[in-house]
Amino acid sequence: MRPFEPPFCPYKACAFHEHPPEACWWMDADQHDTLCFGPVPRFRCRACRRTFSTQTFSTDYYAKRKINYERFEQLLSSSMSVRALARAFHCSCGSVLNRTDRLARQAIAAHAQLRPLASRSEDVCIDGFVSFDRSQYFPNNITISICHDSRYVLSFTHASLRRSGSMRKDQKRRRDELYDKLVFERRAIERSFSELLDELERDRPPKIERPLVIITDEKIEYLRALEKHPLFLNRDAEHRVEHVTVNSKLPRTFKNPLFPSNYLDRELRKDQAAHRRETTCFGRNVANGLSRLACYLEWHNYKKRYLIKAPVQMVQTHGEMAGIGKAAITQVRGWLFKKRAFLSLIELDGVEERVWKKRFPTPGYDRPAYLPKYAFG
Repeated sequence: MRPFEPPFCPYKACAFHEHPPEACWWMDADQHDTLCFGPVPRFRCRACRRTFSTQTFSTDYYAKRKINYERFEQLLSSSMSVRALARAFHCSCGSVLNRTDRLARQAIAAHAQLRPLASRSEDVCIDGFVSFDRSQYFPNNITISICHDSRYVLSFTHASLRRSGSMRKDQKRRRDELYDKLVFERRAIERSFSELLDELERDRPPKIERPLVIITDEKIEYLRALEKHPLFLNRDAEHRVEHVTVNSKLPRTFKNPLFPSNYLDRELRKDQAAHRRETTCFGRNVANGLSRLACYLEWHNYKKRYLIKAPVQMVQTHGEMAGIGKAAITQVRGWLFKKRAFLSLIELDGVEERVWKKRFPTPGYDRPAYLPKYAFG
């Protein structure tokens, strides 16, 4: 077997991080023994003189035990809760959360690499998936953009909301106690919708031969955000943007223009334990919930079959139906569970970077979600 050769210096301040020489930029620095991975060779960079090992470039960097990530992804996307995963892998709930974070960062990096390869001729559906964090006093709106024909998920973001609707007196009293010292973001749904419009403006700008068609329901927040966004303000004869609204009370059939969003809502209720109705499984932390969602949507786009009822020989994924080559998907999923993705070497949009850095706050929690230092590398 060919000995391991480090591809670059892992320290982002080093001159050899982004553009290392073809050879002779590192030297051997002995090895260290580990209980989990056995002897691990070490190296020293000739530029910054800092040391690193083969594990530095592994998804399992700083891990203390091995877990089969491919099986972990499959079970995580099959409605298993954190405790159920802990029982399945004979580990603690903390280990499950740690591996979910690692896999989420890998999934975000993979999606950022493959998404630009998707066809840009499809209409885009944008709708909000409603769930809650901590308790039903803290509902959320997870806004998701998805391609109309291939059902390929483009992006998602999160907004925390106040509880509304009819409540008993004791529920109102409890709501007032919880909200007493909290400050909720104003026009959070508009902000979340605008973030998805930013992504469309960057990746799918309208052209004269291909107008951009955005399909949503009749929510007034969407219309307000779109009317103020440069994507809509700068439209002309060569850059056309069409906004199609659909009544949310229409039957959720295949003929409904919002069928892709309705379909994904159903899949999330079915495949994500935290979003099942009337169970003890629900999100306690916004950042952790979005990490699980990032893992699931990567699996949905690049692993799950487009049509389960299709003939046996039809095994295309949603990504392939969106125009991404099978070879590219196979190549990316080849390193997904093995090679650690470095934040400094990939280009993410604002939402993806916030999910990566776990910067979406949980209502009522003052401290940000924990993230190890190596995740910023």
